[in-house]
Amino acid sequence: MKPSLASFAQYFRIGLEVGVCEPEEAREWAISVIDQMDEPPGEVIEVSWRKPLAHAISDLNEVEGEPEMALVCRWLLGRISLTLDSTNDFFGGVVRQAMGIARATGDAELYYIFGAIEDELYLAENETYGTVAECRKDFDKALKEHGAPPFSLHLT
Repeated sequence: MKPSLASFAQYFRIGLEVGVCEPEEAREWAISVIDQMDEPPGEVIEVSWRKPLAHAISDLNEVEGEPEMALVCRWLLGRISLTLDSTNDFFGGVVRQAMGIARATGDAELYYIFGAIEDELYLAENETYGTVAECRKDFDKALKEHGAPPFSLHLT
């Protein structure tokens, strides 16, 4: 079954809020939907216009339908997994992005998992307990287990 427009919209909304998506990506998605439909929903047309970030997020939230939040969460975590580099330069920020995704999609268990990794990272960075490498291993494992490759704009 094809995911709903609301699922795609929530992917971009949450992705914009946590910083893993760019406004232009949401706009491109909306344009691709408009191109494929005879009568696209007005709220999707609104997303297709260039607007400030807050307006784009609000417009995405207005797309009607029931979003599959578990799927949205998997797509966004998969996206993090694909874009995460091998260095740990921004690792703490990426863990917080994953926590934000879990919170926004309503997955309390995942939020707890990423929160624990963030706590462990704090201890490792302060040389109190564990290592950053161990935290990264736990994070990569959680992404692999709970993430999925995001959709292609050409498949919407």
